[in-house]
Amino acid sequence: MDHERKSRQQLVDELDRVKLQCSRLEANHRRCEKALRESQHQLQQAQKMETLGTLVAGVAHEINNPLNLIIYNLPLLRKIWVDFLPLLMERRQIEPGRKFGGFSYDFLQDNLARLVADMDLAASRMAKTVADLKSFSRQSNVAEKFPVQVNTAVKNAIRLSRATLKRSAVHIELSLADDLPAIEGNLQSLEQVIINIVINAVQAIDHSRGKIRITTGVQVKDGRVYVRIADNGRGVPSEIADRIFLPFVTDKQTEGGTGLGLSVTYSLVQAHGGEIIFKSRPGQGSEFTVCLPSLLERQAARVLVVDDDLTIRRMLIEALTMDRRYLVEEASNGFEASIKLGTYRPDLLILDIFMPEMDGLELCRIIRNEPELSEMKVIITTGYPEHPKLNEIGKLGFSNILLKPFKLGALVAAVGKILDGV
Repeated sequence: MDHERKSRQQLVDELDRVKLQCSRLEANHRRCEKALRESQHQLQQAQKMETLGTLVAGVAHEINNPLNLIIYNLPLLRKIWVDFLPLLMERRQIEPGRKFGGFSYDFLQDNLARLVADMDLAASRMAKTVADLKSFSRQSNVAEKFPVQVNTAVKNAIRLSRATLKRSAVHIELSLADDLPAIEGNLQSLEQVIINIVINAVQAIDHSRGKIRITTGVQVKDGRVYVRIADNGRGVPSEIADRIFLPFVTDKQTEGGTGLGLSVTYSLVQAHGGEIIFKSRPGQGSEFTVCLPSLLERQAARVLVVDDDLTIRRMLIEALTMDRRYLVEEASNGFEASIKLGTYRPDLLILDIFMPEMDGLELCRIIRNEPELSEMKVIITTGYPEHPKLNEIGKLGFSNILLKPFKLGALVAAVGKILDGV
């Protein structure tokens, strides 16, 4: 009877373990589905913006030609009026009651010059809109690119925006990281990106305590440089939040806004191979983050750290990124790592053996059986040097073993030797 109860309890325990694994797998599946939906949304957004860019380029071209005719002829019309006015006043003596286009001599004398000036002003504003449209349509052309420091672009943009900032009495707070890696880009285009976001922030601040904080830094995991611009303005209305980067979408029509500033910004960031994201809550301000690929990405090796212990992962990531030698991604178990390896190709995998859901041995088998992954370099970390699973991993051809506990310096040295082929 005791043996039977024990067997029954073992079955119950095994069933509970299987249920727990199924629950974890289901949670991972939901996370993957969410990530896939987000990727699909980003792709649809990019395709939408590309289509709009083509359409906008054609519209801008069609508007530009007749607009140029208006702009070129208005100065001529103004000059004709200046020469014609004395003759008109002489004619007034002969036909004092005559009207031209329904207007009297007095009205024409007092207002026609202003009417022409208003047309000139309207045409100039339209020309600015057309120029913005053309900038938006140039998604793949930001002129020549050179190594650029993002901090330089930020400082130049603030200097160029000084007049607007002074009028608005908005306080600018800078927190620029030292020794940022350079990016390959166009300085003037990056300045325009920052100016557009700053001006957008100024226009969103409708109180006397306005503040804009600009932060730069580098993302440890992927080596991208970021510029984060946060304000304490009124925020983005929820009804336009999902369309904020589309042309002519704005809540500032009464303030003269055209809804093109953020559209141009989006296209310029895309042309640099970057992305721009924002978060906002009505009445609590907005935060825009521009992420740009740096030259560091071309130089640094990529490492994927797989360990179910969060503390260990953080220590390994800190050691590998301390001098920005490596770009590091992480996964908490073999299942999560296998999903990442579907699209991410690290130069080296640092892999723990004992993990829930899918352990290191199972992942090693997947790597060895997948032709695209079979040559991947791997370091195995374990605290159980005599465990049979370690022998199985050795039979698969993975011989770089690092026994826990190890010194972080030893890990970094081992990573360097393996990546250098020593």
